[in-house]
Amino acid sequence: MGRKRKASPIPTFNVVNADAAKVFRTTRNVTVHGTTSNGSLGSRSNNAFALAPTSAYDCASALPDVSLDRDGPGDAAQASEPVYDSSSELPADLLSDDTGKVKRTREDQRAAVREWLPLRQEYLDELLRRCGRRAESFDICAECKTSGSCYRCLDCRRPRPLCSACILINHRDAPLHRPEFWNGSYFEPAELSALGLVVELGHDGNQCPDPSPLADILVYHVNGYHKVRVSTCTCTKTHSEPLPAWQQFLRADWFPATTTRPSTAFTFDVLDLFHHLTHQSKANAYDFFHTLHRRTSNAGSRQHPFAHVARLWRHLQQLKWAGRGQDPSGVAATPPGSVTVICPACPQPGKNLPEGWELSPPEKMWLYTLYLMMDANFRCRCKDRGLDDVNMAPGWSYYVEQSRFHEHVARACDREEVNTCSAEHNAIIKANMRKEGYVASGIGAVLCARHAFFRPNGVGDLHLGEKFPYMDYLVVSTLLGSLMYMLVLSYDVACQYHKNFEKRLREDFVPDMHLDLDDVKVRFVIPKNHISVHGRNHSQYSLNLVPHVGRTYGEGVESSWSHLNPATMSTREMALATRHEILNDHMSAWNWRKKIELGPFLLRSLRQAAQIAHKQRRLFNEFTATFPPDVVKEWERVIALWNVNPGHGADPYEEPETTTTISKVRLELAKEEAADAAVNPEVLDMSPSVFIQVGLDLEDQQRSLKLRDAGKTEGELADHLERRNTLARRIRCWAEAQDVYMPAVIQLRVQTNTLLSPSGVDTQGVPPTATNTDTESDGPPIPNPEDASLFLPSALPPHLLVGEHTSRLLNYERRLRLAQLEDSLADIRRLRRILKGISEFKRLNVSGTGNKPNTRVRALYAKFLRKQVRLVARYRAAYCALAKIDADGNWRRTFRELLDSHLTGPGRDDDDVGEGHVEISWIWLAPCSAFSDSDESREYNDSMRAEWARSKARAERWEEEVELLVEEMDRVVKFLEAEASQWRLRADRRVHIFSNPRLPFDIADGVRAFALRQVDIYSALARRFACQWTPLLRTLGRPVKWVEAYYTTAGASTSADGEGLGEDADGSDADEDD
Repeated sequence: MGRKRKASPIPTFNVVNADAAKVFRTTRNVTVHGTTSNGSLGSRSNNAFALAPTSAYDCASALPDVSLDRDGPGDAAQASEPVYDSSSELPADLLSDDTGKVKRTREDQRAAVREWLPLRQEYLDELLRRCGRRAESFDICAECKTSGSCYRCLDCRRPRPLCSACILINHRDAPLHRPEFWNGSYFEPAELSALGLVVELGHDGNQCPDPSPLADILVYHVNGYHKVRVSTCTCTKTHSEPLPAWQQFLRADWFPATTTRPSTAFTFDVLDLFHHLTHQSKANAYDFFHTLHRRTSNAGSRQHPFAHVARLWRHLQQLKWAGRGQDPSGVAATPPGSVTVICPACPQPGKNLPEGWELSPPEKMWLYTLYLMMDANFRCRCKDRGLDDVNMAPGWSYYVEQSRFHEHVARACDREEVNTCSAEHNAIIKANMRKEGYVASGIGAVLCARHAFFRPNGVGDLHLGEKFPYMDYLVVSTLLGSLMYMLVLSYDVACQYHKNFEKRLREDFVPDMHLDLDDVKVRFVIPKNHISVHGRNHSQYSLNLVPHVGRTYGEGVESSWSHLNPATMSTREMALATRHEILNDHMSAWNWRKKIELGPFLLRSLRQAAQIAHKQRRLFNEFTATFPPDVVKEWERVIALWNVNPGHGADPYEEPETTTTISKVRLELAKEEAADAAVNPEVLDMSPSVFIQVGLDLEDQQRSLKLRDAGKTEGELADHLERRNTLARRIRCWAEAQDVYMPAVIQLRVQTNTLLSPSGVDTQGVPPTATNTDTESDGPPIPNPEDASLFLPSALPPHLLVGEHTSRLLNYERRLRLAQLEDSLADIRRLRRILKGISEFKRLNVSGTGNKPNTRVRALYAKFLRKQVRLVARYRAAYCALAKIDADGNWRRTFRELLDSHLTGPGRDDDDVGEGHVEISWIWLAPCSAFSDSDESREYNDSMRAEWARSKARAERWEEEVELLVEEMDRVVKFLEAEASQWRLRADRRVHIFSNPRLPFDIADGVRAFALRQVDIYSALARRFACQWTPLLRTLGRPVKWVEAYYTTAGASTSADGEGLGEDADGSDADEDD
């Protein structure tokens, strides 16, 4: 079910075996327990099961690999995705985000259930049918035709009725099948050993001339446990001396629990199933072992050393995948950090970098930067139970060698770390924490910052909290022997960690661990989700602003913790050595999964980066065009100086210190309200242009009065009525001039009932929002002055827009409306900056000080929001009027329809949107009518400097990301090719099959076969990734050397690549962009 099926004219189906479903059902019902370090089984409380249940997805994900003869660290390299032939057309939508997958919706699932429900009874009947004889006669054997009671086998494809003799003959090579006996009423379990089956070891199932006495052993298989009667070989027919019993067990694919007189064994299949299941669902040994027991008997079980055997199996598998079996020096000579799965996209000189890379031009050298991130996890603890155990792989994998690590910590941890950052981060708070009752309060780890691979020798236990000497040792340990040009270290508290970093490395480490960083450029950064809590003056640590980091996220370590944390429910009870081995194994599984998913992950990332890089560059260019060239030139100079020496001089990315204070804002409001309250003299004689200008002012006053709350008290109502009376008098005065300039409006007012009463209000004191219905007039109600139509030229019907004088008035209004658009937009941008300043003032000075200060600031913020609403209404009115007067004018190139969604900025308003995905609203891109040297213009430019610098950084980071992804694709293919070449060399390193008499032929043959299989696995991965990436790279015009080699042979090699490989693994968890 995991293999790729070839094209066939008949349909193919994925069939779930009933036994597999039973395994899942049984596993779900097992109580969760832990395992101790020495392989014994210890229980823990049942409520822990809720934290890490075995899901159907986990069980199904583990089964396909077991159905394959899995000879590599993972067979999910199958090239089952469509591969483009070089002669076919490239897809037109290659840059789209559509992956071609059809997602099953909730409605589809409900439809599937509704379709099945009518068949529920039939399904149940079929399950019950399995309990009976299935229309067979169990009185006569199907083979020898003898009569009598018969048996059937649950594990055979066709459970035919067989007599005891025939079933033994048929199961001579299948001793772990499950027979059942028909007792006349139902089937009862039977054992092949009870029927007389004897398994002879040592001769590949053939008869031994000198067998040992028979012995009954218990063998655990995926279908339960079996009592098997075995005899071992004691003759010297095939060897100079008899093989040990444990070796004969292993050659039968049974793993003995002990090396002397084994009485219990576990099949390779069951150990492999558990290995996969623990990677996927974090199932522990206790649960799995008792699941096997329940498959055979649900009446209880006894303890067996399954945890011990699983530990040995896990260790041997890691050595096997790391190629230690092909090394002539043997397993004992394993170098530190070699039993790992390393990141193929990180720069590794001599393996995936081009020849002469160190001589590349300076502007390209940053592509060979090594990006690392580190973090601590305080959920991955280990209890102090006084347990001790043998460390079978000291420092061979991800965990550092413990003795030297402890010596360094004891020597360097006396130094007290002083925090000068305003952020109260966990790494600082827990720096001196020691959790009582735990031998390890957590773990620290160093990972690849771009792809979240655990680094070799980059993991260690924390005993005294997250102190810098712990993290220093992990960094130095993983970097020893690495050749680097530039190093970027991402850490939650990088602003503190970088201080005295080189001094600590120089003084705290023994000579053979000194890390030479004299010729290496080291840059410290803070992960993107953590930078916001550090406050101002941290631009030099921001991955959004630091040059030459692309779109590196720095938070992928958090997703790796989510992979490890479920396993800590059992590892926290173990001895440290056993715990390290299990966590190392989970880290290898995480890295391998990441490795085989790099194909679709890098493909999606490059698609997205190419699209957004183009968009951000266009937005930045449009934004730049709104500023004077000399201002832009000065900003570029400041940014260049900052990049050379960050932290010194003016920070171009930091918003200017807000000068907004409560007193200043109140004074500004008072002045504006005084200006609005001043009564303009009633102008009886006015020019046409003044007439239009006054009409626009009246229209603005109408909007202001509509938005004003009338209030509830008598004083507020009186004030509102006075404002309405004043507006009514002004409109009547202006209407007298309108009768002269626009006589056609007189009749229009009468037809539309827009005449105002002499007083403008109801004389009976009716509330201002009501209409006077108590008057004696039978006509329609007279509108309030704020609702009256002014009938400016743009509002007249087309048939009234005639005559030269009307055209002149329309031209006046057009010019004034255009000025109104510019003024409104400028005022909106000014208000947006003020609102941003108030928000920043509240965050820095008011938040957390109590309800009263917060209420006052919120009231102030609301006042400016109301002003913004008024300005937006004025802009929209001017826009609608211009759209009628001059529908196709050049003004549309600058001004657009203003929606509520456009009222954003400056800077980022929505915390859910990452800095790299911020799109500047068009209101900031609209150019001014003319650049000026006024104080207001200079103030605007100063306030927008940081926004311009961040916009520039966004465009540059996305363009860098495109460059990095193309480079990483090239590295991955070269790395996989190098791995294939290395395995090819390993095939004959240890032995020459026909010339080395010290190694038996059969072992030498297996050593070589496994190495050559790895050659095909890595070659298939390289070919698969290259075929996935080539169409997009061609579309982007970024060819690499291997494109033609793989792409032209893709069609011919597709079928060969899929043979023997596991399911295709598409998709990735880790590291979505922020």
